[in-house]
Amino acid sequence: MPRPAFITAPVRRPPPPTARRTPTCAAQPPPPATPATGTNARRLAKWLAADWANQPQAMEDPQFWAHVHVCFRPLRWHFLGGYSFYCESAYDYNLGAPYKTSVVRIENDGHGHLELASYKIKQPDEYWMGAYEPQLLEQLTTDQLLRLPEACNTAFVWDESKRMYTASSRPGKGCRIQRRAKEKETYLDSKITLTDHSYSAWDVGRDPETDELVWGAAAGPFDFQVVSRLDHLVPDEQSLAISAPP
Repeated sequence: MPRPAFITAPVRRPPPPTARRTPTCAAQPPPPATPATGTNARRLAKWLAADWANQPQAMEDPQFWAHVHVCFRPLRWHFLGGYSFYCESAYDYNLGAPYKTSVVRIENDGHGHLELASYKIKQPDEYWMGAYEPQLLEQLTTDQLLRLPEACNTAFVWDESKRMYTASSRPGKGCRIQRRAKEKETYLDSKITLTDHSYSAWDVGRDPETDELVWGAAAGPFDFQVVSRLDHLVPDEQSLAISAPP
């Protein structure tokens, strides 16, 4: 895919809620891989694997919503062990300079549910545009990642009757974020819904004492639709388990 023509005009709308905010909890190196496997984990991986965008929402009300892409590109099974993704969030006019990058892995929470664990990339700009040009990810290794605290995991619950996932931050207000040195610390409050064709995400920061909204989209969640699917890149559990090194 050719690189897009970048526009250097300043963004007039506020950035999406998680733009360039880093949890204040100490990050850690990745732990040994313990893959989440089975039907539920594979379905979640297949549904996440896509380039998502909120173009209809942005066109309907551009004063409140920027046109944003969120792309989950599957990584090979043995990169972290199990289903993992390189993720980029970027404005549509400037895909080559994402405002947020990360690696996430699907894990079991020990209580029958799935979680997305997040990893910070030490030098993220070296891999910008990797969601669309995967050759840029060839040099990405696990020693370039820092795992965020478990308090920052996002817990996913499957609803069979609605055929959808609902997800939220772990309870306890433990994922703390401080945007600037002198600003008050907030906690991350995330809410997600995911179906086979839609992805809704609402990340806000709240006051730990009052729960009042401090930052984030007051108008509600970003509503994404599939631009292109990447589920064909999700690795196969069975064949990889057979060929896995000891």
